[in-house]
Amino acid sequence: MVSNGNGNHREGHAALGLENWGPDEREQILGASLIRPASQDRLEGIIRSLLVEIGINVASEHFRDTPARVARFYREFSLGYSVRPEEILKTFRSRSDSLVIVSHIDFFSLCPHHLLVYGGKLHFAYVPDGQIVGVSKISRLVHALARRAVVQEALVSDIADAFMSVVKPLGCVVKAIGHHDCVAARGVRCPSTVMTTIVKRGIFEEKESLSREFDQMIAEGNRGT
Repeated sequence: MVSNGNGNHREGHAALGLENWGPDEREQILGASLIRPASQDRLEGIIRSLLVEIGINVASEHFRDTPARVARFYREFSLGYSVRPEEILKTFRSRSDSLVIVSHIDFFSLCPHHLLVYGGKLHFAYVPDGQIVGVSKISRLVHALARRAVVQEALVSDIADAFMSVVKPLGCVVKAIGHHDCVAARGVRCPSTVMTTIVKRGIFEEKESLSREFDQMIAEGNRGT
């Protein structure tokens, strides 16, 4: 055991063989954040503490820069909490009311239960009602909202609701097919398992023919890849 969990790291020092080391040597191994408050990056210090807690020598060449890298990773995957969809979805006037499909959008997010990555492909469609949106903006919205710890069920709903709120189409549908590391690498350990989530808004809830056309176009796209 590396720590007794109450903030006292003496037991942890002993487990790492540091009890007879001087302050400078201990700081080199544990990092400044465990000897004194982190002055620059509190998250980096927390991650360094976590590594030490599970028995990792953070002075190793493989772990020396890990706290900074992991801090950057989690900051990147928390940008979605400050997303403003209206700043992403630039619209243009249009008289088109044809089905618009943007498919095979790669996405990655964090499972909130284990903080492990999940990701896969997302397919999106909408029927305009006086406005269309730049095709790249749909992918940007997906990527932005995925940068959170959010379950896949909520992610597809959030994407649909944000699009409906800003673009105000007749309706939209979002389908995500995800592979979850928390299922593949731990627990039941089923790496081939996929999870599919679908949400429909507006006209897609009313007209089954639109959903069938959407599914058909996605299937044809899969055959072409």
